[in-house]
Amino acid sequence: MIKFDELIKNEKIIKAINELGYENPTQIQQEAIPAILDGKDVLGLSNTGTGKTAAFGLPIIQMVKRGCKYSDVLILCPTRELVEQVSNELRKFSKYVEGIRIVSIYGGQPIDRQIQQLKKGVSIVVGTPGRIMDHLRRRTLRLQECSKVILDEADEMLNMGFKEDIESILESLPDTGVQTILFSATMPKAILKITKEFQDDPVKIQIKSAQKTIDTVEQIYYEVEKDAKLDALRLLLLHYQAKSIMIFCNTKRMVDELCEFLQGYKFQVGGLHGDMKQAMRDRVMNQFREEKISILVATDVAARGIDVEHIDLVINLDVPQNHEYYIHRIGRTGRAGRSGRAITILSGRKQRYLMKDLIRYTKTDIKEGELPTGEQLIKQQEEQFVNRIVEQSKQCDKVIYDEVVNQLIRSNITTEDMVYSLVSLLYKPESFDVKGRKKKKDKDKKGLRNPVTIVLSIGRKHRVQPAHIVAGISEACQLDSNYIGKIDILDRESKVCIEKDYVEQVMDRIQGSKIKGNKVYAEYGKGSKSRSTSKQRKTRKDKEVTEKKSKSKKIKNDKKKRKK
Repeated sequence: MIKFDELIKNEKIIKAINELGYENPTQIQQEAIPAILDGKDVLGLSNTGTGKTAAFGLPIIQMVKRGCKYSDVLILCPTRELVEQVSNELRKFSKYVEGIRIVSIYGGQPIDRQIQQLKKGVSIVVGTPGRIMDHLRRRTLRLQECSKVILDEADEMLNMGFKEDIESILESLPDTGVQTILFSATMPKAILKITKEFQDDPVKIQIKSAQKTIDTVEQIYYEVEKDAKLDALRLLLLHYQAKSIMIFCNTKRMVDELCEFLQGYKFQVGGLHGDMKQAMRDRVMNQFREEKISILVATDVAARGIDVEHIDLVINLDVPQNHEYYIHRIGRTGRAGRSGRAITILSGRKQRYLMKDLIRYTKTDIKEGELPTGEQLIKQQEEQFVNRIVEQSKQCDKVIYDEVVNQLIRSNITTEDMVYSLVSLLYKPESFDVKGRKKKKDKDKKGLRNPVTIVLSIGRKHRVQPAHIVAGISEACQLDSNYIGKIDILDRESKVCIEKDYVEQVMDRIQGSKIKGNKVYAEYGKGSKSRSTSKQRKTRKDKEVTEKKSKSKKIKNDKKKRKK
């Protein structure tokens, strides 16, 4: 078994590692650390939970120049939370190493404070692509002396639309002598393009794990009717009685709605999504870490970088569209050898197919569960109450309560009546049944009651799949995927069924948004009642013409500049 002191030769770093309780390096650490120390470019394929931060962080701390005026190392991360997590880990690794300054840069913080920190001199900058670009434009961040750049969770940064920012940042680095290290859970074409353009004969390290199958996590799914989903969630929360729970939603709007729903039933819950101010996000995270709230509801993007060890239960309120999101989600529980549980609540044929596809992809036996009945819930709560009383009787300091007990004994009520009275005061069971209302006659084949067809300006030639369209509409329009029905993808366009109540919302917000990198415009489908159909088509055509003219003008101007 390889030890850390065989990979890292700096005794001060080894001292910090020992204090953190690190024992043996993980597979990715064993392969990445020597390659990085040799100055080679690295392409690491690995999911969450494999020790990526230490894989690049430990060698970087050993190699980084100290007392720098300008940054020697730049680390790009997709979210604020991951920036903070990486920065904190690096500070722990460099605890006993003098002269290393680490600065975190991300949106939501006052930029003036960041500028002051950068002016003091910095060895390592960790930031999100958007805020790094802000500083480069202001010239408050200089990269002319940068010798190493790390892209952490590169695929997620691309999914979030940072492709152009990443390319601009990489192009602003010195032309030669820059070591480029890239970690990604998946390998889409955009990653391969970055690798080909900005890396020099990289060492490829592929880890099969955050293991697609996680042995310490029990995985279950429950299928219910769409309108019974929240009741099913509430029932499962009462059934499992977990101390620390993360619930994942596909949209920001659903996070807010679910928090409001659970707070109405007196659950201790906090929400986390990208539209929240940083101070609020920090407050919610601190409450969750300190166990002041037991439930954290979050979107996938907001949850990136959350590092909490004590999560007992993960709940997916929908099947995630992206398989990697599922792996990241369930990787929040069952850590450090502990057992954990991951639950998915699904409804409708579409989500059933997504779950089957997920089972094939993860090669995991995700079992179908049966919701407990009201009677079972009552029985369970009775047992829990009795067990609590029995345990308390073993630990109770009887001397403190002598006087109160003596008064009760003198009150001329029988012991049996006394027990009944105390139980009635303390035992407050909660019970209800979840009954999904099936209305098959009123629904279309995809589960919508009043479907309206819209036509999107992307099709097979744009290489889109139904999952891309669902994800794009959900994110751009803040719409739960349950309100998106049948999708027919043609050569140059796609027909999508939307629940009638949400059509205007979709038509208003989807215009000009991007799905898989393609700008999208929408119009009402044939037979859909709308006065604005011709207007929509004209608007779409005008925008396309304007974009073509603008692109053509830019090409001509570039040619003129080259001639000059």
